[in-house]
Amino acid sequence: MKLFDFDGPFMTLLRKLWGILISGTLFLLFCIPVVTAGLSFTALYTVAEKNLRNNRGYVVSGFLEAVKKNWRQALVVGTVLSAVLLVFEADVRILQVFLENGHMIGNMYVLIRIFQVLLIVYGIWVFAQIAVYENSLKQILKNAVILMVRHLLVSFGLLALAVFAAVVIWIMPFLAAVMPVVSTWLMTALLENVFKKYSP
Repeated sequence: MKLFDFDGPFMTLLRKLWGILISGTLFLLFCIPVVTAGLSFTALYTVAEKNLRNNRGYVVSGFLEAVKKNWRQALVVGTVLSAVLLVFEADVRILQVFLENGHMIGNMYVLIRIFQVLLIVYGIWVFAQIAVYENSLKQILKNAVILMVRHLLVSFGLLALAVFAAVVIWIMPFLAAVMPVVSTWLMTALLENVFKKYSP
């Protein structure tokens, strides 16, 4: 087998790297309206699981098809989660002002931060299910709570991957189109093992 054969290791690596860059760029573009971030993650999850992990289909067409297929459910959930997270963030800022002025109630901001983190992890479970399953939104939201609690180690793993990606992007912003894909790719490995247990 020649090094530069289409199915050779070098060309396969190049295709993977190109797929990561393209899917990451699409992810960022679709995140520009904040309420579409969940929809964008749903499409990225689809591409990471089908194309990057299992070499099925094409990145651009796969991403756009996932957006078209899942936009109703993902946009509804994304809009609600974004609104709640923004309200929580406003509460945190207000409580921090109280704390700076010596009011102990300001310490409540820590509790709200915990709620924000839980909401983000819950969102990952929800959007991953939207990407994988055809189900009612009510059932997806219910299943996400059950799975999130039942598989706590996986939930912690998802959180760790999300934090890792955020920290790397904060330190090295030029990786903004790469780290979301890498972390989502790793998330698929965790989540697909869970989903297989409940799939016929």
